[in-house]
Amino acid sequence: MPADPTASNGRWIEPVVDQWERPLVRYALSITGDLEQARDVVQETFLRLHREEGRRSVPVHLAAWLFKVCRHRALDVRKKENRMKSLGEEQMRVLPSGEASHTSLAERRDTSAEIAGLMAALPESQQEVLRLRFEHEMTYREISDVTGLTVTNVGYLLHTAIKTLRQDINSGAAK
Repeated sequence: MPADPTASNGRWIEPVVDQWERPLVRYALSITGDLEQARDVVQETFLRLHREEGRRSVPVHLAAWLFKVCRHRALDVRKKENRMKSLGEEQMRVLPSGEASHTSLAERRDTSAEIAGLMAALPESQQEVLRLRFEHEMTYREISDVTGLTVTNVGYLLHTAIKTLRQDINSGAAK
């Protein structure tokens, strides 16, 4: 981001949108359960960022700020719609690489579907911290900033979720 964002006539936001739009849409989708609502939430997040730039208060920790704003807006939308969150096939879609065989792609989809099913059984708070940590590669501090939980609580939720998933996977393998 340039030292003087206004000097670039607002074009400073384009690389920010390019970098963060897809991860934010995936995150908002995991909360709202609806792709169009998720896109609207992300658009509102970027509009808010643009308004902040006008006040010269563009956040220093941009990723955490974007996810926090996105989260609050997505929760508001979900509350308004009173919808139950569902983890759909679209969220867990695996994008094939050019050299991936059909067999390995099918195996990855099966594994992803199995993990998605196991994750869906976890409490919502554990699902959220898992997504932020592993899908969006956030630190415990960043997750804490986004969710409002303490760093210790984030660590506890992650530990408990991973332990539960391991037990569920191992009990499934034993069958």
